[in-house]
Amino acid sequence: MNKISICTVCMNRLKHLAKTLPVNIRENMHYPGIEFVLLDYNSKDGLSNWVRSNLSQYISSGILKYYKTTEPQYFDLSHSKNMALKLASGNIIGLVDADNYAGPAYVDWVNESFNQHGEKTITTTLMKDSIPFRDQGGKLCFSNDAFRSVNGFDESMIVYGIEDVDLVNRLEKAGGKRVFIDQDKYRQYIGHSNVERLVNHRLPNDVDAILMRVSEEGTDNSGRILYLLRDHSFFEVSYAFDSSAHEDWVNSFAGWSIPPNGQKEGTFDQENKGILLKFKEGQTLRLQEKDSKAMSYRAANDNSSWQCIPKDDAMYYVVLMAYGECVNRNKFMENDKNDKSVNQDGWGKGTVYLNFDMTNPIGIV
Repeated sequence: MNKISICTVCMNRLKHLAKTLPVNIRENMHYPGIEFVLLDYNSKDGLSNWVRSNLSQYISSGILKYYKTTEPQYFDLSHSKNMALKLASGNIIGLVDADNYAGPAYVDWVNESFNQHGEKTITTTLMKDSIPFRDQGGKLCFSNDAFRSVNGFDESMIVYGIEDVDLVNRLEKAGGKRVFIDQDKYRQYIGHSNVERLVNHRLPNDVDAILMRVSEEGTDNSGRILYLLRDHSFFEVSYAFDSSAHEDWVNSFAGWSIPPNGQKEGTFDQENKGILLKFKEGQTLRLQEKDSKAMSYRAANDNSSWQCIPKDDAMYYVVLMAYGECVNRNKFMENDKNDKSVNQDGWGKGTVYLNFDMTNPIGIV
């Protein structure tokens, strides 16, 4: 019988974890070779106290191992997952997100899948050419040896999205066999907004304002988005859109992508009723305030119009997601084209503490 480790990472998502993790444990603890690993990725929402009050019996019995790190300031999908999976002791290791239910007897199904298809099995909801269940893309299982052989999740993907698609693709290229999670009882989750999805990541906390180039009619004219950061740096992205790829979530973000040379960077200064952008290439762009109430600008150079997207507008988080997913897709495609190993300088590094013992730091190398 395989020993199976189910890992969950949580940063400030206690309201979801409190609903899912107790159920996941109860519905799978009957399996003799089960281990649950919970990595508290420096949560500030009372996660540690909640675990102590509600899950101590599972820690005492050895079913649950609770690790905490105090180092990260922001949530990093690839790094956090690498840390958790490196802490797992099973010969089969897997992930269940904090907002996902594993499903009754999920680990039995995983064990049967590996027994049937062999040690190169990858249980996943991700298909080679499609992502049919975007909110469950992070539910994965693979062998511990296979995971380590590909150096884990690519930690150069520091923005949101596609890190799971990339990992499964690299595991498959290394000889892995996808086994699709095809039962609804294993695909239940708690839905949530894009705000909740992104709020703990670095980029949304670094961005001060987002401007979209618009036509005089107020519609998107060119796919150009300007991201102004709090440190007075910026990047301007010229997105490409292919309507035929609208449903192709593997290769695009609902049809959107960032083409080669589609991103320019620089610094900016706030001026009286305006913004002066200084590109690294040497050119400048001065945006003059056109309507302070609507937060719109007109470019002095080319007379184009730019509209600030309010932070309470749903589009604000869509364009944040678009950037992360498009940047990471380009990295995924780059990884797919070559056999160069990811994370050549190490991965999943950090210091954790086991089961509330803050006197004995454990280094992950």
